[in-house]
Amino acid sequence: MATTQETQRSEPATAEGKAELDVFRYIPEEDDEPHTETYEIETFEGMTVLDALIKIRDEQDSSLTVRHSCRMARCGSDAVYINGTQRLACNTQVSELSQPIDVEPLPRFDVIRDLVVEMNEFYDRMESVEPWFQPDHEPETGEEYLQSPENRKNIDTVLDCIWCGACTSSCSPAATDSDFPGPAALAKAYRFYKDEREGEETRKRRLEMLESSHGIYRCHTQFNCTEVCPKGISPTEAIMEMSRDAVKEKLRFWR
Repeated sequence: MATTQETQRSEPATAEGKAELDVFRYIPEEDDEPHTETYEIETFEGMTVLDALIKIRDEQDSSLTVRHSCRMARCGSDAVYINGTQRLACNTQVSELSQPIDVEPLPRFDVIRDLVVEMNEFYDRMESVEPWFQPDHEPETGEEYLQSPENRKNIDTVLDCIWCGACTSSCSPAATDSDFPGPAALAKAYRFYKDEREGEETRKRRLEMLESSHGIYRCHTQFNCTEVCPKGISPTEAIMEMSRDAVKEKLRFWR
């Protein structure tokens, strides 16, 4: 059933025409409270939401602040909340959206200014899972750490994470538990946990580190993170697999 907001929206913008954007605005040194400002722009074929925001900033309101870099859906810096969903602004076509287009900062992140949010806590969560390669022994001169094609294929699904924060923004446990690493961090942990080059001892230690009450068991398996990931990663499935492995380890009473 469509919400009132949905029923009031018009059809998506045509390839070339006009688009209306309702943009979240908040400049701490000037505003007591956040507010929304509406902008109308001329569109062009292939225009993304990031293109639209840059056009507004360059042609209508130079005070508008949005974080962006590569404009190729690789850096993850321009994740925002568009029409009620976490998305990359540079990877979202204006022509595919109903209007007016609501653009807000990522929910559950502190707002620095306008659409720019504070990411330090997110980076701390990522670092908490030790997202770096840790072999069981130091390599000898000329030694290579070889990985089988099968093992590489097993972790291919999580290698494309760009640290945009969209999944963590959509995650209920991450919003209420500051000790929960969040879906992005746990997907990154899975990438190393499943890498055969690290060795069995490191693998066991990683799993033990992640199975605390604030770790993998904290996930609600709502798949919100999977739905919003711009790279098609399913952190929920990675977390579930690690949870199953942890339970199996505890059930091996015959060892």
